[in-house]
Amino acid sequence: MFGMFLYTRMPPKTKSPRPTQEQRSDATRERLILATIDCIAEKGYAGAATAEINERAGVSSGARVHHFKTKLDLVIAAAVYTYEQAALESVAAAASPVAQSDPLPAFIDDSYRFYSGQRYLVQHELVNAARTSDDLLQAMRPAADAFRQAVNAAWLRTFEQADHSREWSERAMELSVVMVRGLALGSFLRGRDRDAAVLRMWREVMARYPDERQRAGR
Repeated sequence: MFGMFLYTRMPPKTKSPRPTQEQRSDATRERLILATIDCIAEKGYAGAATAEINERAGVSSGARVHHFKTKLDLVIAAAVYTYEQAALESVAAAASPVAQSDPLPAFIDDSYRFYSGQRYLVQHELVNAARTSDDLLQAMRPAADAFRQAVNAAWLRTFEQADHSREWSERAMELSVVMVRGLALGSFLRGRDRDAAVLRMWREVMARYPDERQRAGR
C-alpha cells in the first residue's frame, strides 16, 4: 500500500491562465479611475494632481497617458464610474427583500448611504468644477441623468409592487431625497452624530402621510 502511494504519479498542477492584454489594460484603467476618485475625495478637484494619481495607481505617467491623454479625460471617466456604480448598488437595494417589504424606509436608508458616501462627495466636487468647464459638464450630464433614471425606475417599481400609487411614490421619493441630501451635505461640516436621530424622525414624519390608495385597499 505504501509503495503504491509513494510511486503514484501526481496529476500535474494546472496553471491559472495569464491575463490577456485586454484584461491587463482594463485593470490599469480601473486602478487609475479608483485612484482619481480617492484623490478627488481627499484633495478636491484642483488638488488632484496627475502625479499623485499615477503614484496611487502604481503606474507611470506614460502608462496613464496611454489610457487617458489628459486629466480631464481621467476625471470624466471617474465621474461616469461613480454614477454607474452607485446606480448598480441602488437598483440592487430596491430589489432586496427589505425594500420589497417596506419600501419607504429602505429608500430613505439607501439615499442616505449614497449622499453621505464618497461617490456623492466626488460628484458634488465635480459638479462645482463643471461650472467653469463645459467639457466636464457635457460629459457628466448624461451620466447623471442615466443614474437618476435607473434609480427612479427601480424604486418606483418597488413602491408600486407594494401597492403604492405612482403619484404618492414620486412625492415621497422626491421629498426624501431633498431632506437626506441636505442632511448629508450638512454632515460634511458638522459631523454625523445627529444623523441617525434625524433620519428616524423623518421616517416617523412620512409615516403620518400614508398613501391614500394603499390605505383604501386595507
